[in-house]
Amino acid sequence: VVGRHKPTPANPSPKLFRHQCFAPNHVVAKTKFWKFMREYHKVKRANGEVFGVRELKEKHPNSIKNFAVQLRWYSRTGPVNTSKEMRDTHLSRAVSRIFNCMAGQHRASFSNIQVIRTTTKKAAACRSPAVTQFHNGAVRFPLIHRVRVPKKSKRAALLARAPQTF
Repeated sequence: VVGRHKPTPANPSPKLFRHQCFAPNHVVAKTKFWKFMREYHKVKRANGEVFGVRELKEKHPNSIKNFAVQLRWYSRTGPVNTSKEMRDTHLSRAVSRIFNCMAGQHRASFSNIQVIRTTTKKAAACRSPAVTQFHNGAVRFPLIHRVRVPKKSKRAALLARAPQTF
């Protein structure tokens, strides 16, 4: 979201501000932008204007990356600064998963979470066991308990027992 304070005779060309926020649609993105402007730059929505809202696309959507997200959230006792690591192909999907993680672990709602910074980390810099367990190149995901389908000549139309899956 890009916006600024409305021009006035005292300030004919006010400074532009760009805010990268994670929201489900453009209406919520603009609301988060105005909250950011109100809290940090003393510009209300009535005195400001938005130039544009656009969705940022991932440059390499087919490669898996390690994302680090620094965020601030409001608990019942006050604000808490923390950082989380997530492994995903898209930054927006990783941040969405972190929002769900924060809601499940800390009961933090979407409106109480503020993303401060997002970065991409190298594999050696990651610390979270949930992320580092997939850095091994020999990791496998076997498909267990598959139902075997016999040849058509040996297949019965109706069976009185459950199929063996081991």
